[in-house]
Amino acid sequence: MAKAEISGHGRKRPQLDLRITQLHLDSENPRLPEEAQGKTEPDLRRTLYEKFFLDELAESMARNGYFDEEPLVAIPQKLPAGLKKADPNSPEFRKFIDKDSTQFTVVEGNRRLATAQLLLDAGRRTELRIKHWPSISDEVTDDLRVLPAIVYATRAEVIPYLGVRHIVGIQKWESYAKARYIAKMVEEEGRSLKEVGESMGDKQGSVNKNYLCYRMLEQAADAYDLDLRKAQKDFSLLLLAVGQGNIKRFLGLPKKTADTDFGEPVPQDHSSNLKNLISWVFGDGRYSPVIKESRDITNYLTHIVTSAEALEYLEGTRDLGGAYDRTDGEEKMVLRYLATANSKLESALGIAHRHKTFEVIGQVEKCEQTVKSLLKTVREEND
Repeated sequence: MAKAEISGHGRKRPQLDLRITQLHLDSENPRLPEEAQGKTEPDLRRTLYEKFFLDELAESMARNGYFDEEPLVAIPQKLPAGLKKADPNSPEFRKFIDKDSTQFTVVEGNRRLATAQLLLDAGRRTELRIKHWPSISDEVTDDLRVLPAIVYATRAEVIPYLGVRHIVGIQKWESYAKARYIAKMVEEEGRSLKEVGESMGDKQGSVNKNYLCYRMLEQAADAYDLDLRKAQKDFSLLLLAVGQGNIKRFLGLPKKTADTDFGEPVPQDHSSNLKNLISWVFGDGRYSPVIKESRDITNYLTHIVTSAEALEYLEGTRDLGGAYDRTDGEEKMVLRYLATANSKLESALGIAHRHKTFEVIGQVEKCEQTVKSLLKTVREEND
């Protein structure tokens, strides 16, 4: 019985020294913002420069050149169909990738490639209005003109490696980039979530959870006119929220994420709850979020969603603290407020005799009027 083929074993991919003119940025790079996906190479360089801190890399490369210990990972462009499943060490494959005319897309190492491109080309720096980058010596120039790269035949072959490295490994992508990458493997590569998880060594169910939250945002985008850019930027907050049992029930999600209908993860009769959750956590273009920090989700929101009274108040006022106070019902909230006020008044009573000022007397009179109004209100209700 033949052994099952696994992604990380055997058929070692060739590492080559490739001319930088053969190497191209990846328009499908999951780390790129969604609006940059599919753009031209100059646009990709601009995005990488403006959003991914290439200046620090430039200083290092200008001093040290390119570290060969960190090869790029590349796939050949326009690979002949007959070579897509060829052994990477076969004479036919090596002959093709050794051609001077063969061009490559860099699927791992776009920041490094863009930095090297900009260091070598003053015209590209001018396009991006870069004025204060380091100059490089002749030795560094020669070093950057040829870069080390590990070559895979196709993007599909490199997916498991990138997943392990950036989703469950040490060089992790931003949360939304991970989720979008998982979605690409499922929706474009035709892999099951189980296969994706197994290929990445995911034992915590993070693949399923990332894909669930990605699909929830897609569902909200299709159903409502919401600005989801902040949700994509702070995607980890959605992951945190969906990890709370009360919030999962609020959204109508099954207890086990694997049992979700990912085509429409939130049932139609809970769709408005999804809209509210996104609005409360991220804002919705008209209103700012009610969540100020991640612990507001676990300390407050997860309790609010269990109370119809608290939910109604939050929907009407967007007052998170006020809604939380109503989670046990309004009467208990009133009793808590009164008990707190009485406790503080008793504390003031113990020392007020030392502060018989006009300001103190004025505040005591205000308290007196408030108490009279409270008595009148509750006694009228009981008559």
